[in-house]
Formats: sequence, C-alpha cells, structure tokens
Amino acid sequence: MRRKDGRETWNRLLDWDKGYAAAERLAALILLSEGYNNLDPSHPLGGRDGLKDMKLSTGGKNWIGAVYFPRGQMTFNNISEKFEHDVKGVKSNNANGIVFITNQELRLGERQTLKEIADSYNSDLKIYHLEILADLLNLPKNYGIRMEFLDIEMTKEEQLSFFEECNELKNKYEIMEKTILMNLEYSKKIYDSITNNDELRSIDEISKAETEFYEKIWLDRHLMLMNSVYKNDKKTSPEILRDAQKSANEIIKKYGEENVGPYSDFEWGMINGKLSALRWVLGCDWDMLDT
Repeated sequence: MRRKDGRETWNRLLDWDKGYAAAERLAALILLSEGYNNLDPSHPLGGRDGLKDMKLSTGGKNWIGAVYFPRGQMTFNNISEKFEHDVKGVKSNNANGIVFITNQELRLGERQTLKEIADSYNSDLKIYHLEILADLLNLPKNYGIRMEFLDIEMTKEEQLSFFEECNELKNKYEIMEKTILMNLEYSKKIYDSITNNDELRSIDEISKAETEFYEKIWLDRHLMLMNSVYKNDKKTSPEILRDAQKSANEIIKKYGEENVGPYSDFEWGMINGKLSALRWVLGCDWDMLDT
C-alpha cells in the first residue's frame, strides 16, 4: 500500500537501489525543472568525470553538480567526506560553486557544516537534500519524473492537481498568444502607416523646427529678463540689453507677433517638450533645453 503525506516519495528516495547512472539522470532532470541551463553530464555510465558529475549554469554563474545517492541513511561523516571530495572540483573546473544533490537527510547544523566546508574552498553552495527532492518530485510538473524513476503513479487527487496545472498553463499560453498577436497587428499598422505616407522628414526640416522652438523659448526667457530689469530686480549692462532686444525684435518679425505668445502653462509645456524631442532626434540628451 502506498504511504501518504509524501512519505512514499521520501522513503523510495532514501532506499535508492537503482545505481548511480539513474541517480545522476534523475538529478539532472530535477535541476532542469528548477531552471538550470547548459547542463552537461559527465559520465553517468562510468569513467573519469574530472571531479564533477555535470556542469551547469544559473544566475550568471557556472556550477558543477555532485550527486550522492547511497542506499539508506549514511552517517554525516560519510556525507561530509564525499562532499569535501566533490567540492574540490569547483576550482579544477573553473566554476563558481557546487550543487550537491543527495538522497540523504540533512539537519540544519549539518547543512551549515557543508556550507563552511564550501566556504573554505571559496565555493558557492546549493544543496538539494532528501526533503527538498521529495517535495519537488511531489509537484504536479514533476509527476512524470517521479513515475519514471520511483515507479509512483498518480493518485486521483494528484491527477486532479496535474490537470488543473495543465489548464493554468494553457490559459497562460493563450494570454501570451493573444498579446503577441496584438503586438504583431499593432506593428503592422505602424509599418503600413510609414510605408503608405510621405517620406520621413529630412534633417533640414527637423533642424528648422528645432531652431523655431529654440528661438521662441529664448524670446520668452528674454521677456522675463526684461521684466526683472524694469522692476530693478536684476542688473544687466546696457550693451547686452540692446543686442538682446534687437534679437528679440527680429524673432517677433520672423514669426509674427501673434505666434510668439503669451502661452498658457499647457502650451509652454508642449513647446518645451517639442524642443526636447527634436534635439534628441538630432543627437542631444533628453531634456536638453538650454537657450
């Protein structure tokens, strides 16, 4: 009779009798399901493995994987001796750390001891011990792996969980598909609008528009300066004022008095935004509004 509360998976892992080739393959599949990349097994069927059972990567780091699946619970001395032998492979394989996958039960203090051993070899450490492996294999997404390596079939409750997760994945993919199709349609509309309209504006046209907004903003700032001078809030040399007033009159004549303000707050914001955008197109940084 199958044991409940996850104990069947837990006990079958601890009583492992399928050998090291199967253990390494099981470990590889679990790590892939956990999001590890570039997994490269060494020699599951035997051979010199260069102090590693596999190479893999995650989080921008390179790791070696070490698998320890004896039958039954070993003493911690045996576990730590095996780990210390394996962790030496981090340096020889130019890795950042070691992923230790074992069917052994490890207490908190024992995990801390393994971490201290890893630290002494300047190695990062991730441990997948018995409890973690059992929990992972009891997830719906890993029922197939569990069935293949532990011969544990799904209960009715697990079948319901499995199909519910399949439905959730299906819904997520449908949402993704709709989003992608919407983006493709939007991109097509933009492309069509570009290809069906006149050619894009030339650099000369863009530069001319940039000059217009530059001059209008300069004029407004000049008028604020003149207002401060008339109020005796600011002192400026007569020569500078004379030249500035001459430039201001030329701008007013160029665009027409009705086209140079005064502006509402909204209009003033639009003019500054247009100047910023035009300058960005011409190679300046955003918000470059110097006049």
